[in-house]
Order: sequence, then structure tokens, then C-alpha cells
Amino acid sequence: MARNQNHDDDASSSSRKRRVEICDNNGATPWSGLNHDVLLLVMMQLNVVDFVALSGVCKSWRSFALRFLASRPPMLIRISNHPYTKECYCHLEDIEGRKFKTLLPHSADTKCIGLTCGYLILLSWKTDDYWLVNPITMDQLHFPAIPILENLVLFKCILVFSNTINRWVFVVIDRFNFNIWFSIEGKGAWNRVSSTYHILDLHVFKGKIYALNTTWRVYELRLNPKPKLTLLKTKNFPKSKVANPVFVSSDENLYVMDHGLKDPIEELDFGVMKWVSPKEKTIGEYSFFCSDWKYGVLFRPELWVGPRSQLTRYDCFCHTTTDQKCQKGSFFSTSTWYFPLLIL
Repeated sequence: MARNQNHDDDASSSSRKRRVEICDNNGATPWSGLNHDVLLLVMMQLNVVDFVALSGVCKSWRSFALRFLASRPPMLIRISNHPYTKECYCHLEDIEGRKFKTLLPHSADTKCIGLTCGYLILLSWKTDDYWLVNPITMDQLHFPAIPILENLVLFKCILVFSNTINRWVFVVIDRFNFNIWFSIEGKGAWNRVSSTYHILDLHVFKGKIYALNTTWRVYELRLNPKPKLTLLKTKNFPKSKVANPVFVSSDENLYVMDHGLKDPIEELDFGVMKWVSPKEKTIGEYSFFCSDWKYGVLFRPELWVGPRSQLTRYDCFCHTTTDQKCQKGSFFSTSTWYFPLLIL
């Protein structure tokens, strides 16, 4: 901090005021003023759970923690719950091999069926209601059972924060009956939006909810003022319709890829409303991660902290495929991935 201070005699009053603030508390520097280079070195030694405490120190540390978590590679996550036990544990392992284990609340007689926004989705076998639990912060959300439906284990569920409603919204696909159900946090009720085709996947992109049906038509799911599915008119259909499509997205692009990692990736170009095959150079910048929960994520490895050689660690516990004829990107598949950025 001393190197960054202006000690000239003609220093501005704001600079002098800042020096006084830094020297408060008997001359000790406040934690919020810690040099970010030093803070980065500290963060690189932390376990995943430590970021929750660190981000609560001040606004600047929280902002810095979020940027750092965005640069962390995904972790392996495993849920250990058995029919003969009343306790359910969450196991996390990062790329350095550090492990974290926590007991999940509301885990008795439940099955973990998915992951969304950093929350594990726990479905009760007896009552069919849902508990969403963040395994790191232990934040919890509860949603009641869906009317007339039972045991939606194989169905896609996502959690969305609606800025218009200013609440969390839990959205569930009912493929058999061509419906999308959603429940608003704290309301204790479900609403239904009907479709003429089976809905295969849901995804949040740039604050909007998109749905994909079996004919590769994309809809926007709008919750206000009246819930409805609005068809997005495209000029064409993808050249190769994959068997198990899932949405993935970057900051600027929305893609659909095969969950089985067998077929090319298709991009929906919103500028011309047309399906296009992305350039190999563009796709080669990303790594694609899929899991058994049909949760797909793409990531730029060059943003990761640490040497890229650490990626070879994944070869120890996941299947990696690269189809040179289709794309040059790297594909990683395992039972479940957990991305550190989702913690907060």
C-alpha cells in the first residue's frame, strides 16, 4: 500500500484523506485495503468453502472473490445417499485434489436429481416436494409437490431469478404431458404452460428462459404478465439434429450440443435468427462439460488460474473425447461437475 501512495508535497486532499483512513485503528491497514496481488496469493491457497467467509469481508473482496471463482476449473461432485441411510453427504474435489465433505439438510428419504444455479435439487420420494440446497453456503429453497405429477426424476429442472418478480422461480419440464411447470419462491403453488411438442431442455441466456422441443424449435418462456411460450421464428433448421440435445452458452452465444458428445455443435445466431455451424476456431477456444444430470457448460481454459497442464488431471477420472472431423474443442464428461462460480 505504501508504494501506491502519493507522498509528494502537492498531493491532493483526497489522497491525504485516503492515507488517514488507511492509518486508522492504531496505524493498522484495514483488510479491505489489502493489496490485490497479495489477496490473490491468499485465495490460491483456500478451500472452496473459505470463499464464502472471504466474500463477506467487504464489497471489494466479494467482487474480487467472484472474479477469482470464475477463473477456477470445475470440481467433481458426488452425492452419497443410500436407501438404508438417513444421512446424505456431498463430496467435492478440486483439480488440486483437495476434498470437501458436508452433510446435506433435508436429505432423509430424498434423491438428488440435478444441479442448478449452485443448488442441488433434492426430491422427496414420499411427498414429491423439492428442497434446493447450496452445498457450500447451505442456503435452502423449498417448493411443494407438483399437482397430479409424481417422481419427475428424469426431467430437467432449473432455478431462475426473475428480475420482474424479484424472486427465485423453479421451472420443471413435464415431457409426457407437454407441459412446463413453474413455482415462485414463497408462493407455495405451481403454474403450468402447455406446449404442442415435447420440451427437451431449458436454459437461461442473457436473463431470458429458452426451451427446446423435439423438432428443434426454440421458444422463449415468459412469466409476466401472463405465462406463455413464444416461438422464435428461425430461417432454417440445424443440419444435424442430435439425439440428446442440451443448451450451453457463452457470454454472447447460445449453442445446442449432443449430450452424448457425438455430433457437431449448432449455434443459434440471434442477429439473423438462423442456425449456423460455429467456426472451428471459435469452438476451439472452449472446453465443454456435460454430466449425467444433462447439465452442460462451456468454459475458456485460458482464463483458469494456474498452468493449463493441470487439465491432464481430468484424465484420471473422466472420459475425454475429441472429434477432429467435427470440432477441435475439448469435451469432458463425468457423473457431475460443480463450477466454483456457482457458489455465490
